[in-house]
Amino acid sequence: MEIVCPCCQATLLLDYKTGLVLQKREKESSYSFKTALDKIHDRKERSDELFEKAFQDENRRQKNLKEKFTQAVESKDELDEPPRPLGFD
Repeated sequence: MEIVCPCCQATLLLDYKTGLVLQKREKESSYSFKTALDKIHDRKERSDELFEKAFQDENRRQKNLKEKFTQAVESKDELDEPPRPLGFD
C-alpha cells in the first residue's frame, strides 16, 4: 500500500499485513542553491532600483521646496509692513 505523508509529502510504501514501512521516497524539490542565489541577486537589484527611485524623488522634492522658498523670498515686498489693527495713524 502506498501512502502520501501529509507533512513532508513523501510517499511511503507499507506492508499491508505488518504495517511496516518498506520504502520511503521523499518528494523531489526543485529548490537548489543556484535558485536561492538568483533570488537573492534579484532582491538586491530590486532594492537598488527602489533606493535609486526614492533618492531621485527626494532630490526632486528638495528642488521644488527651494523653488518655492525663492518665490516666497521674492514676493516678500508685498508683505514688508504688516497692517496695524489698532493704530490707524
